[in-house]
Amino acid sequence: MAPTVSVIIPTYNRADLIERAVRSVLDQTFTDIECLVVDDGSTDETVSIVRSIDDDRVTVIEHGENGGAAAARNAGIDASLGEYIAFLDDDDVWRPEKLAKQIDILESAPDSVGLVYCWMDYYDDDNSLVTAYRPELRGDIFLDVLDKQRIGNSSTLVAPAPVVNDVNGFDESILRGDDGDFIRRVALEYDVEYVSETLVDAYVDHGHRRITSQDEKGARNAIHDQKAKLRKFSTQFDEHPEKRAIVEALIARRYVQLGQYGDAGAHFTRAVRSYPFDSDVYKELYRGIRFRVRRASHGW
Repeated sequence: MAPTVSVIIPTYNRADLIERAVRSVLDQTFTDIECLVVDDGSTDETVSIVRSIDDDRVTVIEHGENGGAAAARNAGIDASLGEYIAFLDDDDVWRPEKLAKQIDILESAPDSVGLVYCWMDYYDDDNSLVTAYRPELRGDIFLDVLDKQRIGNSSTLVAPAPVVNDVNGFDESILRGDDGDFIRRVALEYDVEYVSETLVDAYVDHGHRRITSQDEKGARNAIHDQKAKLRKFSTQFDEHPEKRAIVEALIARRYVQLGQYGDAGAHFTRAVRSYPFDSDVYKELYRGIRFRVRRASHGW
């Protein structure tokens, strides 16, 4: 019999973290699940650790080569059997009632609702709270998430399987922010709901490189994906130049961080021309300059 919820955990060389994530899934009060751990070409003990977990709800899917988080999530989607699909990053942890509360909402929601998220807390390596993330967006939120990711990461999301398939899962060409892109495409077609409780704990200082790392690779990936966003949603950005201005400013900020001031100037000019009256455009440029000054001693 097919499970109600398929939980997909992409992982890569996180042998010291993966069991904690999987256990948080198995400890859910909502138990009718399958847990699909997609190993994205790990070279450490990640796979053997997952296989040692004695629970027949856990399945390991192995990729021979590292293809990225979006490709790993899509492999999990392809193998999933559940009526609903949930996602968990391998460095995050669910609180026990996470699925139960979100499934309650989905099962009583109209067909127009295609996604439910929840609140999350970010912790450092000392288990000290860094950020309490409490977005309150619901309904038609597409314009709210067009320029930025404003409702939390993939670990907060649950969606009906037909919705996930309708938007063709995750875009594997996105190098950073594939979850934001997924949310954006769902929100273009469906309403969004949320649980007003913190049900996910994210740990950001675990020593492994993160997709959102503030290094040169992270900055270049961010530029790539912001430009892809402008292409993918060009019609919507044409209709909302204030949103285009923010994205152009975000690109400019990343170029400042890289020390590519000519490119930064070009994109900042586009931002101002698109919508010169938004103070956030100028704040993004300031953030880039401040970051560049702070990191100059590190050599990039």
